[in-house]
Amino acid sequence: MGLFSSKKKAAEAPKLVCLSGDAQSYKCIFLAAYRKLTIDVEWEASSAPEDKLPESSAGLNRFPRVEEGDLEVCGPSAALTYLNIKGRTPTIHPRKARVLAAQQYWIQVLTRELEPLLDDIQKNQASISGILEVLDADLADSSHIVGEFSLADIHWSATCKALEEQGHGALLSGFDNIGKWLATIKSEIPQYDTDTGK
Repeated sequence: MGLFSSKKKAAEAPKLVCLSGDAQSYKCIFLAAYRKLTIDVEWEASSAPEDKLPESSAGLNRFPRVEEGDLEVCGPSAALTYLNIKGRTPTIHPRKARVLAAQQYWIQVLTRELEPLLDDIQKNQASISGILEVLDADLADSSHIVGEFSLADIHWSATCKALEEQGHGALLSGFDNIGKWLATIKSEIPQYDTDTGK
């Protein structure tokens, strides 16, 4: 060792605490995988209120949750933002305003229009199919939702993963373009098919 050398403490990988079967958790896993970020994933079977979160996190969405050193980030938006900046490859932000706007549009369609319908799939099957038809038509000439890989692909593929795990994969089977898009996403995010704590 040189005169001014110091032994660096090995950095621990951030921990991502996920809820089993939760699309929001899959979004974080897929983003971290795409950005080649090493994380330790821990799965919780349920959203039990007795977990030991600090009082400052009380009442917040507890999953997914990133823990790194003394930092704790809870909820999908905060966790995704942290992971998008933390990763080693360039962040996933489209360079063109129109592509960024299209990305945000499709994320809003998912979170505001489709996800609320998934609470009662049987009752809302026609409305769900209607939204998927629009996405399928949009994917007719593109391998990604907005023309390039974006957070829209992360969000939608995570919801597809959750639907498949809950036994509702048939909802997607009638849409050829969605099927081709999902095959592309699976090749770009190999962790898509890994065991997710069930």
